[in-house]
Amino acid sequence: MKAADRPAENVPPESRHGPGRPRDPHLEARRRAQILDVAARIFAAHGFANTTVQTIANHIGVGNGTIYRYFPTKEQLFLAAIERGLEELSARMDEVLQQSGDPLDILRQAIFTYFQFFHQRPEMAELFIQERAAFQHHHRPLYFATHRDDAKFQKHQQFYERLRATGRIRPIPFEQLFALVGDLLYGAILTNLLTNRSIDPKTQAEQVADFILHGILMAHTHPPGQAVEPAPTLAGPAVTDK
Repeated sequence: MKAADRPAENVPPESRHGPGRPRDPHLEARRRAQILDVAARIFAAHGFANTTVQTIANHIGVGNGTIYRYFPTKEQLFLAAIERGLEELSARMDEVLQQSGDPLDILRQAIFTYFQFFHQRPEMAELFIQERAAFQHHHRPLYFATHRDDAKFQKHQQFYERLRATGRIRPIPFEQLFALVGDLLYGAILTNLLTNRSIDPKTQAEQVADFILHGILMAHTHPPGQAVEPAPTLAGPAVTDK
């Protein structure tokens, strides 16, 4: 372990309290969030192995003892940064899925929310890849582990029942539907990262939603030789290579 990654022996100033002086949970929550936000960006930029706790502390403007007060090891800090991002993503998605209205419109909005999150927090996709490389023999990647959460499972199942109640979707089994849609979205954000593809999240969400809801087949089949109207043309993606 590098010297910069060892827990400091001195107690950081934030943990010193005078006699009878209570802790400030709001201050601690803000400091913890600040540490995780900065850590996520530094890990994404430099890699898990090449990042020291001291580097993160320097960017925040605190001693490394303050970091260790919240996260005893660099590994715990790294994983906590991923967990916080996933919690934020889940909160955004849950807020959309619980809205009233046409479930198909809500599904489109949920797809946009997913792409918008990774557009605003591109470091999270990078951390997913680093986690797999650094901890491949230790645990199941957090992105997939959180999908087994019972509360999330129930929320997804409730939304699925709303979709079925419209009478407008095929009777695809619940777990199969969410697994396929989830794999498509996850693959898209990793492809965006690995190919340095910059695309407007609204444009990408509209194209993915159109594919999920309409596929590649015409709405109606016709006998061979019978003329058919051309399919609507999708707008080309606003893609640029960095």
